[in-house]
Amino acid sequence: MVEDCPNCGLHFERMEGHSLGAVAVNTVVSSALVLTVVSLALVIFGTDVSTPFLLLVAAPVGLIFPILFDPVSRTLWNALELLMRPAQPDELNEQFQNNK
Repeated sequence: MVEDCPNCGLHFERMEGHSLGAVAVNTVVSSALVLTVVSLALVIFGTDVSTPFLLLVAAPVGLIFPILFDPVSRTLWNALELLMRPAQPDELNEQFQNNK
């Protein structure tokens, strides 16, 4: 992921620990997806399914999806954070401020 927005120059890591929100978004969405996959497996195959089978079904989702979803979670977190705390003029780079 680039460090600054190419359009407005906003630095994406606006404060120390900023990416923790993206990690939380990724964790919540990934956990919900794993729970959904396990629930669907139990509905489709019945409750007599073995634990190794459920792990075989859920583990790839739990390992691969968070990696693929990381850029999306960072983008979502930046959007949410900008809604909660709009960018101040001093957070934009000088080049963008001069072009305005």
